[in-house]
Amino acid sequence: MGVGDSGVLARIQQMGMGSVPLHDLLAIVLSREETDVAHNEDGAADLVRRYPGRRIVDLSQNELHAISGYEQFESLRVLAAIEIGRRAGQSHFQLVDQINSVEDSFKLFAWLAGEKQEHFCAAYLNSKGGVISTKVIHIGTLNMSVVGAREVFREAVRENAASVIVAHNHPSGDPSPSPEDIAVTHRLHEAGTMLDIKVLDHIVVGSNRSVSLMREGLI
Repeated sequence: MGVGDSGVLARIQQMGMGSVPLHDLLAIVLSREETDVAHNEDGAADLVRRYPGRRIVDLSQNELHAISGYEQFESLRVLAAIEIGRRAGQSHFQLVDQINSVEDSFKLFAWLAGEKQEHFCAAYLNSKGGVISTKVIHIGTLNMSVVGAREVFREAVRENAASVIVAHNHPSGDPSPSPEDIAVTHRLHEAGTMLDIKVLDHIVVGSNRSVSLMREGLI
């Protein structure tokens, strides 16, 4: 198989390592040989959806085994490579494990600034504000028909979360909340009140700044 025969390898050759999406890089890491790359594309994309942005560092040995069949040492080798990348990037973006302020929320979702498509995400918190997990709920244009309370709070119940912070990006770069953003926020806030799972904030991420709907008085 030549480099041009694999979509991942062709993209890396054409665009460079720094420009291809994260799931392409992960597909390479998961592959023992060049012929494995195409086979691992779907599994890598699924892992990136489950562990968005910098949360890929939460990847487990069991998931690596399920996707690629890696045994213990091979899984550790891949996880070590991911950990090297995490540590190298800590000086620029710090992982956030506790939400104590709006600024912490901005940091948690800072990775959304680099996304070319609109991503709607949620962070699930325990009673002390610790981040249990983050999930991508929807990719695409934000509207109430696709971002429903069921999708957000199903995970909240599963994670036994006390509260949730939702966030999405504006690929245009302007984080000013739209009427649709505000409507979705109110709908989620009402649903959370009934379930006793508080929606603490809705963060809108732009290219150079983020906006908190809570801080703007819109929650």
